Amino acid sequence: MKPVAHAQTPFGQALLYRTASATRALGLYRVLLSGPRPCAPMRPVADPWGGDAAAGRSIVSGRLSLAGTSLTVPVSPWDLSDAPLAWRRAAHSFSWLSDLAAAGGEDTVECARAYTESWLALETSTPPGANRMLWNAAVTGQRVRNWLYHWPFLMSGGTKLADRILESLGRQIRHLSFVAGSEGTGADRLAAISGFVHASVVLSAFRARMPRAIGMLERELFASILPDGCHATRSPRIQFEVLRDLVALRDLFRGLHEEVPIALVTAIDRMAPVLRFFRHGDGGLALFNDTREGDATVIDAVLGRSDARGRAPARCPHGGFERLSAGKLSVLVDSGAPPDSPYDDHAHAGPLSLEIAYGTERLIVNCGAARTRDGEWIRAQRTTAAHSTLGVEDTNADAITTDGRIGRRRASTVVERNEDGHAVWVDMSHDGYARLFGLTHRRRLYLAPEGNDLRGEDSLTGEEGHTFTLRFHLHPKVQVSLLANHASALLKTPSGSGWRLRINGAAMTLTDSVYLGSAQETKRTQQILLTGVTGPDGVTVKWALQRETKR
Repeated sequence: MKPVAHAQTPFGQALLYRTASATRALGLYRVLLSGPRPCAPMRPVADPWGGDAAAGRSIVSGRLSLAGTSLTVPVSPWDLSDAPLAWRRAAHSFSWLSDLAAAGGEDTVECARAYTESWLALETSTPPGANRMLWNAAVTGQRVRNWLYHWPFLMSGGTKLADRILESLGRQIRHLSFVAGSEGTGADRLAAISGFVHASVVLSAFRARMPRAIGMLERELFASILPDGCHATRSPRIQFEVLRDLVALRDLFRGLHEEVPIALVTAIDRMAPVLRFFRHGDGGLALFNDTREGDATVIDAVLGRSDARGRAPARCPHGGFERLSAGKLSVLVDSGAPPDSPYDDHAHAGPLSLEIAYGTERLIVNCGAARTRDGEWIRAQRTTAAHSTLGVEDTNADAITTDGRIGRRRASTVVERNEDGHAVWVDMSHDGYARLFGLTHRRRLYLAPEGNDLRGEDSLTGEEGHTFTLRFHLHPKVQVSLLANHASALLKTPSGSGWRLRINGAAMTLTDSVYLGSAQETKRTQQILLTGVTGPDGVTVKWALQRETKR
């Protein structure tokens, strides 16, 4: 699998961006962003997904929960300069407006007005672009979109506030016209573009910019949505979030009786089946590349409104994922290479990692992603050791740089798949350890037609004398016990389903692990470790996961 790169910015847009950067550096950006105040939206658009009323009541009481972190807000969110970066980004995006609007009541209006007024004071107190948090392209796009969604709610603050918001909207949208499509990485690029498109559709003052905004959208969708429908980040969570935003954008065009761009419709039709591909039997998402389970009800709602009826594919060859299914057993495998910048900031170093579920119960998982985007967990969750795959010398299979991206040393993968009736064979390999240790990891899987027998073989070929660890992280609800010979383990699920894991070619032990995939806090769980040392001919570990039948 080859890594994915982003599209080139057109010359005209690149020139605008360079002009904006130069004027910002010279302190003249305010002149570039000046212009007449836009009129209020003639046809306000509703929030497509709604908010959480309980979260809205919490905000009124002074407690703001964003990006996995809950903080007390003494006066306004903008005073908490030491808050986690992800929390501050979410605060400045005004995503919390949906929760306040859902809660209803005069006090929520007062809270929204107070926070908005204090933000406007902050914005006008510094030169445009000087405060990187306020003027971040993605955050600005999200804020513009949220202000337009909640225009009637914000207007409860009176005409004077409306005029100030419109003046600020004018500056922010002109800012997006310069930076959208040029700043931001991965899904952030699309967030900035989406805000620009929303503004050009809803506000008459910016209708003339709609063709350019739609052109940006089309180019970004062409680059970021792969031919098989997988998002270029290779993250199930980003797959869901981008699809959700695209469905909302399509509905905006429809609701205002505007022609929906063909690229937008096509992207939705291609992405929805892949989102179905990434779901386990419990309705949640597989834990690859910065993903948690998510809310199955919300995922259902997005898929329902997508109007895309395509079934989940058996594989995503461009995204680099395989799915083996038989009976009630399903296996999802990350068989691809990490993407290039700007889509690699969600990539984990887990090549050939797998997750296994039986019906609605998860058996073997990856560790997932912490709710907060800051701190030690964000680094630990990306390591090879946090995935159900093989690692060598406690080293990541892909180099992760200090700025959170994938470095020069990255795994390239090869995949071959065969099916015979309902039986499936998948043969995969990656060379992420070739440069450091002269080793290639090969993983072969076979799933029998009945879905009660999964066979695996993990091998390393190359230099001898290197320690390896093959990990199987277990879902917190799975009970495990090693049998006397330590050549097999018994797994039991809450429903009483029993599975026996047999191994050959390594030493088996049981140790602690963590599960970051649920909506709640981090959960303790366990992992099965298979360890050994490569010999002159490398090493081969054979294993089988078979369902125990009651006698």
